[in-house]
Amino acid sequence: MAGFRAYCDFTSGTNFISLKNGAGKLELSPEESRHLCGSLRAVKTDAVEAFDLDGNIFACEISEASQKRAVLNILSKVERAKSDSQIYIAQCLPKSKAFEEIIRQSVEVGAAGIIPLLSEHTLVRFSDNIDAEKKLKKWRVHIIEAVKQSANFSSFELPPPQGFKDFLADSGKFDILIDASLRQNSKPILETLSEASKHLIRPFKACILIGPEGDLTESEYDAAESAGFKPVTLGGNVMKCDTAALCALSCAVNFFMVK
Repeated sequence: MAGFRAYCDFTSGTNFISLKNGAGKLELSPEESRHLCGSLRAVKTDAVEAFDLDGNIFACEISEASQKRAVLNILSKVERAKSDSQIYIAQCLPKSKAFEEIIRQSVEVGAAGIIPLLSEHTLVRFSDNIDAEKKLKKWRVHIIEAVKQSANFSSFELPPPQGFKDFLADSGKFDILIDASLRQNSKPILETLSEASKHLIRPFKACILIGPEGDLTESEYDAAESAGFKPVTLGGNVMKCDTAALCALSCAVNFFMVK
């Protein structure tokens, strides 16, 4: 369906009741209304794909077009095949701008989510849970913008930041674990993915660990390998963490796409 794309909270009071009762109407937030009817200049009867971040999509048509309040008529629910490969980036938090770029690229390339980590060399810290919630809210805006750009409507997970050790303790839920590493024992990423895929049963979850600015410490590398992460190299050059995340994710997404 050609047309515009707009984020919609299907769980909000008005929209939840509308969907539950089969009323067939969705009301966009003031921010989305302003973007759709102001910045993008959408008008009444224009086609819109309304989406959330859980993989739900509705084909709609604008019935009320105002920068203060946009209302959509639901034409149909869009069903899309779910991928049988979910690839996550476990990213030790870099500076704000770099992480925002990692979010955008991860959505556009096709990650299933990003797990923000607090490691020893992480420069970003949170004063309290309220501060972390503010960051999450800001990061969600970048996810939404990337979905609009890429039309990648698959669900995308972004949990609250967690400690490095806590993450490793919970990493057993993944079927493939790789660590973008500068260590000498690292193997080429495609070689490691090929070995890991030989006995892989779909659907599966893979996780790529990316260090922060300043890299992981030796003890963190050791802990990751003890938890089952396979060290991989992305080539002979030393990359910034946002470049490494994009490179590793692109390799993994394309590798499993053709398998």
